Amino acid sequence: MSNSFAEARKYKEFIAEPDSEDACRAELREYLTRVRQEPVDMNVEQLFSLESGVRDRFNYFAPRMPESARRRLLVSGCAVGTEMIIARQYGYEDILGTEVAAEYVQMTSRRFHGQEGFRVILYDGRNLPFEDDTFTSVISGHIIEHTSSPYDYLREHIRILGPGGFLFLEFPNRYHRTELHTGLPSLEYLPMPLRSLGLRYRASRFSRFSPAQRERYTAILETLQPVSVWQIRMYLSRMDCSRCRVVHHYSPAPGITRLLIAK
Repeated sequence: MSNSFAEARKYKEFIAEPDSEDACRAELREYLTRVRQEPVDMNVEQLFSLESGVRDRFNYFAPRMPESARRRLLVSGCAVGTEMIIARQYGYEDILGTEVAAEYVQMTSRRFHGQEGFRVILYDGRNLPFEDDTFTSVISGHIIEHTSSPYDYLREHIRILGPGGFLFLEFPNRYHRTELHTGLPSLEYLPMPLRSLGLRYRASRFSRFSPAQRERYTAILETLQPVSVWQIRMYLSRMDCSRCRVVHHYSPAPGITRLLIAK
């Protein structure tokens, strides 16, 4: 962390209560087991780790944002809140997380009980319950590709971002050959009709895959949308926001895109 980041930490650090952390870990382990998000133990450690790839995201976009952008942050898809804790370490003041899973909201609320400057809410995945221009920055890592409409998702998060604010996106592009939650090939490199046909076959009872694998292919077909930089640029051009533009993008790993949008 640079000196400027260290100097920005004017607010009380998040100090975890061991009993609360243990209870949240146990609750997360039970939840991931129930929804069959394997390997469970590895996912638990990743979601609680303060030294995961999430910190690397902040190392990427934080130097490209002015101090004013750290005033009020929205973390889209905050899971158990670890990304929000890291944001506080980088000087973000008022931090709000959103989630579509009530279980994650409950766990995160328990972790942040008694902590100032942290809040998490449940929303329907479509309409954010905030007025226009509410936030100075928005962070969204591996969320947009799991929405029913990436365009609507982007438009809604641009709407609640104030002028001069920044939106960070990270997502797998068409050259990322596997779906990150299942580890199965997602066929994103194929044109949409062929990809859909291939996934439907793999999810069908006529394929050579096991019932568990067929179930996961069904989930990929229903919950994973191909997204690319050119699509994001096209979406922005369709929105009523002449100021919005992609100011930087790069690939931190094969098949992964990081992108920064200024409003």
